[in-house]
Amino acid sequence: MRQITVAVTSGDPCGVGPEVILKAFAVSSRRPQVHLVVIGDLRVFQRAARRLHRQLPAWQVIPSWDLQRVGKGPLTFLDCERTTSFIPGRTSQTAGRAALDYLAIAVSLWKAKRLHALVTAPVTKWAIARVLPGFTGQTEYLARALGGRRGVVMLFVSDRLRVALLTRHVALSRVPRAMTKTLLHHAIRLTAQGLTAHFGIARPRLALCGLNPHAGEASRTSEERTVMQPVLRTLSRAGIHCEGPFAADGLFARRIREYDAVICAYHDQGLIPFKMASRDRGCQLSVGLPLVRTSPDHGSALDIAGQGIAEAGSMRYALNLAIRLARRHPSAPC
Repeated sequence: MRQITVAVTSGDPCGVGPEVILKAFAVSSRRPQVHLVVIGDLRVFQRAARRLHRQLPAWQVIPSWDLQRVGKGPLTFLDCERTTSFIPGRTSQTAGRAALDYLAIAVSLWKAKRLHALVTAPVTKWAIARVLPGFTGQTEYLARALGGRRGVVMLFVSDRLRVALLTRHVALSRVPRAMTKTLLHHAIRLTAQGLTAHFGIARPRLALCGLNPHAGEASRTSEERTVMQPVLRTLSRAGIHCEGPFAADGLFARRIREYDAVICAYHDQGLIPFKMASRDRGCQLSVGLPLVRTSPDHGSALDIAGQGIAEAGSMRYALNLAIRLARRHPSAPC
């Protein structure tokens, strides 16, 4: 078993990221042949540990600029050494800058060939957007910074269900215009490739949810007929098995176990059934990046930050999945 290095960015320092990381590490932070690197500000984690009435992990603390020392020992904390007093639940432009810096350091580790997988704790998008105008999410940022494929797919993974999103954080009124044949074709193909590469499924069975109620009820002008069906016919001729479009309510209620993943048209169509099925035992996997990247399936949760009540199940799942996939991912550095 080869040694792998997995970095964990701490997300918004005012959110629940530091708390769920500490809780996830408390369960089992020492894994054979795995070097874990947390990127953040040590003072934030010290305060979080005091609120949780627990000790910090026995990690080696080194300054974030000293990347050459990463990879030595089972646990490392890359400290950005800020003296800012981040207040839980009260994010700011300064917190957004910190979260962006954590991501940039992770990218530098990957470019230096010192990283096999990345787990990203949640950020607050508007706080980062004040520093980096146009920021829409960590997935999009990493796709640009790592030189990933165009149109990275967010695949939500649990032991019970896998869901891919065709559109992500897009207003519902904009979804019909955003759902083009090109986008749909690319998302389905990339999802199938990801299931094969990451989970060893030779011929993935995919299902596509319709956009409209009852999958358009066979209307001649619906997106199901004008966009989805032509793409599915093209993919079928290319050997990609994707059925549909199905009415989402019937698919999730009765037929979900027939498929390896479901392609959903928009955010809530996929994430409501996913979160009900996974119950904090699932995470997001970014398909199309040149390294394994996972993330909890929740946000920075500013409303409960600092209270010690954040559920860490999704962070634990994200960490375990990143480790498992990195061990066999063909593009991981040696």
